[in-house]
Amino acid sequence: MNVKNKFYLFPLAILILGSSCADRALIEFPVRTSSNGRYLVDHNNKPFPILGRTSWFIISQPLSGYQTYIDNTVSLGYNSIEMHVLDHDPRGNHPPFNGNGDQPFLKRLDGSDWKGSLVYSDSTIEAPDMTTPNEAYWKFADTFLSYCESKGVLVFFFPAYLGYAGGNQGWMKELVANGTTKSKAYGAWIAHRYKNQKNIVWMLLGDIGLFTAAEKDAEGAFIAGLKSVPGQQSIHYSAEADSGQNSTDQIDFGDQMTLNGTYTWTPANVTVPALGRRAFSRNPVLPAYLLEEPYDEEGPDGRNFNPSSIQPVRRFQWWGWLSTIGGCISGNGYVWPFNDPDWQKHLDTQGSRDMQKLNSFVQSISWWDLVPSGLDGMRNLITAGGSVESSADYVSAAATPEGTLLVAYIPPAHRGSITVDLAVMKGSTQARWYDPTAGTYVTIASSPFENKGTREFTPPESNSSGASDWVLVLEASQ
Repeated sequence: MNVKNKFYLFPLAILILGSSCADRALIEFPVRTSSNGRYLVDHNNKPFPILGRTSWFIISQPLSGYQTYIDNTVSLGYNSIEMHVLDHDPRGNHPPFNGNGDQPFLKRLDGSDWKGSLVYSDSTIEAPDMTTPNEAYWKFADTFLSYCESKGVLVFFFPAYLGYAGGNQGWMKELVANGTTKSKAYGAWIAHRYKNQKNIVWMLLGDIGLFTAAEKDAEGAFIAGLKSVPGQQSIHYSAEADSGQNSTDQIDFGDQMTLNGTYTWTPANVTVPALGRRAFSRNPVLPAYLLEEPYDEEGPDGRNFNPSSIQPVRRFQWWGWLSTIGGCISGNGYVWPFNDPDWQKHLDTQGSRDMQKLNSFVQSISWWDLVPSGLDGMRNLITAGGSVESSADYVSAAATPEGTLLVAYIPPAHRGSITVDLAVMKGSTQARWYDPTAGTYVTIASSPFENKGTREFTPPESNSSGASDWVLVLEASQ
């Protein structure tokens, strides 16, 4: 049957609270891949959703600054951060120095003292020798990683972020100048230093998808060194390749990955849902997650770095999570460089509050059982009104194979109703709308419904922020 619904708004809507401190304390690193290859689990086999925050220049903050940031991150329900331990990008805070003013290496390639300059007339002479680590710098990194671990935070950790097109945003030029022997030695050194560190995901590449022969050799040597140390506690590898690619898509190093991160800087290139669904569909299976997308306050309403960062940016995370299932990472244009004197004021934005609601929602359900619509044997869940995955009005949906739960995100650009195949549900089905900006539920009139035929659902006009995106949640009676 096909019946259009109405909805009732109850004054005592249900608020989903964030994961408790007790829940976070139950996380025991290191993480590993689930038995079905779809997501991460902790050491006790507890499913671990990647709920991450982009924190590129966090190592440039003093202890008080990074502790404030990590504490705030955990309070919003995040359990992961993404960062580079070696800063280079001139848009960020005082590269390449850490929060104590230490530089990561001591010597130049010509043997003289390196003062921290990242501008060279001849990089083969003036670039830092990456086999001369500065112990003070790395002790600071040790303390930072330990603090993250104590807070239950997994660190997506770039030992040598390469930078867009191998330019001044990263360390590609330095790796090439160091050559294959020193690049491999640096990879082995950092792997050995953090051999017993349990809360790392090793991140490779870094906003680069095409390599010259010399660049490929240098990065390949670094990766070989990184993987040469036996007995490491942290065993996962992922990468940010080129915009519009998943980690495994990169032609030279995609086969090195154990986690498949989705990256698109501009949805006009490859949309988040399309890229995420491709990551989920990869064979052989790897845990997939949304690694990077247009950031909060990075577009016309903020730093104006990325014209694709149009509010509300929460749509990218909801699309990405429901397309990959493994999780998502989100960022803020004012925060990630950590060089704005008011960066702490941007920890509390509509975007960060939206992510708190998403983080809480994910933790409240059996997210690990979800399968995206039309993939891996799942039926087409949205039979009408779902649009196509390359459109701004695309409805991302996923359900459990057992028919106990269905989640569908209706983005702000969507207009009108959607039609859902209720036969996927295993029994009498409760239907509610979830407000992704308030964390509250609206029960749909006439719910529960029979688990047969199709039913049309029309979302409320506006959520608490005034936008029109909503989440449909269907739950079968147990």
